[in-house]
Amino acid sequence: DSSSPSGSSDDSQAGTSEEPTRERDDALAADETDSEESAPGGLDETYEREELDQGLTRSAAVVLDDPTELASTQRAIERVIAEKNLELQVVDWQEAAGIVGQVVTVIRLVLYVAIVIVFLVALVIINNSMVMTTVERTEEIGTMRAIGAQRWYVLAMFLLETLMIGVAAGLIGCGLGAGAIGIAGEVGIPATTDFLRFLFSGDRLYPTLDLWNFVVALGLIVIVSAVSTVYPARLAADIEPVVAMRGR
Repeated sequence: DSSSPSGSSDDSQAGTSEEPTRERDDALAADETDSEESAPGGLDETYEREELDQGLTRSAAVVLDDPTELASTQRAIERVIAEKNLELQVVDWQEAAGIVGQVVTVIRLVLYVAIVIVFLVALVIINNSMVMTTVERTEEIGTMRAIGAQRWYVLAMFLLETLMIGVAAGLIGCGLGAGAIGIAGEVGIPATTDFLRFLFSGDRLYPTLDLWNFVVALGLIVIVSAVSTVYPARLAADIEPVVAMRGR
């Protein structure tokens, strides 16, 4: 008699343990059905946990708000990987992109070379213009030297004039460039060829402008203006008063 209550108790416990298991299986099946129906893109297949654990995901991208933190972020991720003994590798976007990253690097170098050529042409043009201005103002410079103007004063006068013109022209040019980039950033630059579509990673490119770009461009303009004026300014400072006032 004492065994029958325990047996009934075991049967009741077994019955209660089977019912939640059956309900849980039904709930999991319903969740899997719902997830398959609501999966984005209409995916027809799902993956088991073993597949995910064995490395089904081949790569993951980490997008930084501040690109200057790339090196420190990479070191932090590598430190975590070493602590967890994970068989993972951390690379930057250019190395991960392969040939695409190399194409972007080559195009960037070409643009830098083009910018250097533009600044060299501007330096030559400004230098020739200032030399002509110095020749035309020979008598004026000679008169200034005759009444006591020192060579450093003439040199500083020419440099200051060129710097003022360079700053004014640089501000105008940077303002126009910033406006053009702002419009292009809103409208987008269309990719008219397959190569441009590949390069832009889409049908349109939306450029952006940082304050640092504006400052660097203006600084380069001022430096080029100053360097191109050194020779004409020294030429003007070496003019002898007597020769200049004779008009030679």
